[in-house]
Amino acid sequence: MPKIKHIKVSGTAYECGHQLGIEAKEEIRKTIKAYKKIFQTFNKNDWTFAQQEAEKYLPWIQQYDQTLVEEMQGISDGADVPFLDIVAINARSEIMSTNDGCTSLAALPPSTDGHKTIVGQNWDWLTSIKGCLIVVEIRQTNRPQILMCTEAGIIGKIGMNNKGIGICLNFLSEERQQYGVPVHVILRGILNSELYSQAVGQISRLPRGTAANYLIASKEGEALSVESTCNDYDAIYPNQDIITHSNHFYGPKSILIKDTSRYKFPDTHFRYGRAEKLLRIDYGQINEQSFKRVLSDHVNYPDSICRHGETLAPMLGREVPSDTLFSIIMNLSELRLEIAFGQPCCAPFSTFSL
Repeated sequence: MPKIKHIKVSGTAYECGHQLGIEAKEEIRKTIKAYKKIFQTFNKNDWTFAQQEAEKYLPWIQQYDQTLVEEMQGISDGADVPFLDIVAINARSEIMSTNDGCTSLAALPPSTDGHKTIVGQNWDWLTSIKGCLIVVEIRQTNRPQILMCTEAGIIGKIGMNNKGIGICLNFLSEERQQYGVPVHVILRGILNSELYSQAVGQISRLPRGTAANYLIASKEGEALSVESTCNDYDAIYPNQDIITHSNHFYGPKSILIKDTSRYKFPDTHFRYGRAEKLLRIDYGQINEQSFKRVLSDHVNYPDSICRHGETLAPMLGREVPSDTLFSIIMNLSELRLEIAFGQPCCAPFSTFSL
């Protein structure tokens, strides 16, 4: 993959958005163009439909955090693209009929080398998004500093803040869906949090537009997987200092949920168990290299943890081909993260820090 932009912005919400819009104009336009095609392919709807749906999510974003709307307006103005295009890509998970699949994991003291808190994941999605990725560092007024990897124009994704809070994401789906706060807006709410408890509360304070799992970890040595539906959630605590998650519900309330994501990603059960099994091999000495070994695993290739799914056509029992587009590992104790842009089995890791 080409070199990924690392963009630093600062100031008010609008100022941060405007700076980002200018610096990432090309990538933002690529994101919009890619999703126009993806919406047409998967939803059989044109972009006008996506914009109309985006308008229905806008009041929820305003109620959740008006400053995020101001940041989106800044992105729109800076990149010189329609405001509803920016809202649409931020609500793309709610508007679309299919979503990305990922494998995430966290290791806590005393399972780790030097009693560090480490969290990471592979982010798996369609290859057409490869050219849309950027690393963003946000120094915002009266809120934590943020470092994240995202699709250009999307205000919240996978990353950490300078308070030592890190977030990973696994998409889930259920039979019911409704209008509510978009998942990427909630991710930004988590990254805007000062406290670990506040980060968890960012998920539950308003109805949500889609189901998801939020793996939240803290430099204080704690982590939770918060499995969220549109109107409820379940918090799963680590099993002996390790927690993994993929794309199905497995918490105590899972029996009550009509889980549709496991039908789209039948490999989710395998990836969940395989990740924990491999991570436990290094128990007591788990470090970033341990994470790289897990995230590069090729058992069940191409639908492995390190995913090369688009090398094999869809078939019976295999609905959504996708690739690992980036792999991220966050050492929250040292406020440092490493990212491989592409599959971690072959792409080099670059280091970023707060």
